Amino acid sequence: MKILKLLPLLLTLFFAGCLDTSTSYDDSQDQAFLEDYAQRDGVITTNSGLMYRVIEEGEGEIPEGDQKVIVDYEGESVRQDRRYGPQDPQQFEIFTPAELNVFPGIGEGVQLMKEGARYEFVIPSNLAEGNGRVYVFDMRLLSFLRQDQEQFLIDNAALEDVEETESGLQYRILEEGDGETPTVESSVRVKYKGTFTNGYSFDQSPEGESVEFNVTGVIQGFSEGLQLMKEGGRYQLFVPPALGYGNQYPQYNNVIVFEVELDEIL
Repeated sequence: MKILKLLPLLLTLFFAGCLDTSTSYDDSQDQAFLEDYAQRDGVITTNSGLMYRVIEEGEGEIPEGDQKVIVDYEGESVRQDRRYGPQDPQQFEIFTPAELNVFPGIGEGVQLMKEGARYEFVIPSNLAEGNGRVYVFDMRLLSFLRQDQEQFLIDNAALEDVEETESGLQYRILEEGDGETPTVESSVRVKYKGTFTNGYSFDQSPEGESVEFNVTGVIQGFSEGLQLMKEGGRYQLFVPPALGYGNQYPQYNNVIVFEVELDEIL
């Protein structure tokens, strides 16, 4: 159940990289790798010096620099003394390409990709950490957010079938239940699916099965939404960042949409 544990791995590592100001690094192996890689079949070099080859061509649109992208990836330095990647293979990262001050080659690279594409990037030092190391990244562009998140909430609140609470949680009743309503002390069994505003699903309960947890054991917006529902009900919750992951998880500072079915209060 990932609604409790999305982690800011990629940006943490990117910004941690800028702490290395060593001037004693021998980059001869890295430079030799750059020269060799540039001659390989299918390799394209951009004006900035970023190199890449297409492993899988996507079929979707190409993101712009100010749109948040959803990616999974693995990366390591040429000398294999540094590796970057999610600790959990089911995790992913979200970031805005134009805001990557460290590893700007990643920001440039994802703006070349179509949704669903997988590229191999070779990132020179000046487009990475700036400490002489050259990196190779295997990156897949899973999706990207096309809507401004604040504007989404404004537009969504204006819909006739959407209600908004004092906290800012928005919800839509898909099916009203006829049972009891949980309280903060309750444990519940629910089926759920979590997506971003573009419909990309980041988490869901096992198909056909419900999961059990305490009402206060999830993010605030999810918890509040459960306390609006009756057993047997099915709601769509639109959780603003302040009621979700907020500033604690910068790359998840987005509106989260949950479809929730309350099966049982335990």
